[in-house]
Amino acid sequence: MGMLFMIVQAIAAVVMITMILIQTTKSEQSGSTSGGWGVIGGKSTSSIRTRWGVEEHLGRITMWVAISFLCFSALASVWRMHNW
Repeated sequence: MGMLFMIVQAIAAVVMITMILIQTTKSEQSGSTSGGWGVIGGKSTSSIRTRWGVEEHLGRITMWVAISFLCFSALASVWRMHNW
């Protein structure tokens, strides 16, 4: 059971990292001073950002993935302490 918690925790960590990398920053959204160029230097021309409200949904999904990561981390540590 503890191994299952750790596997789900690792999957949640990878999903959370991916979701964070997909999101745009505030400076990329405004495009005022930097001309719309990203922080790393790439122009954000992805088709995923063309619809209104996608960024808000990505933020909510990222929040829930982070909460699940924290919960599974706590469950894995409690399981490990009691079954040491």
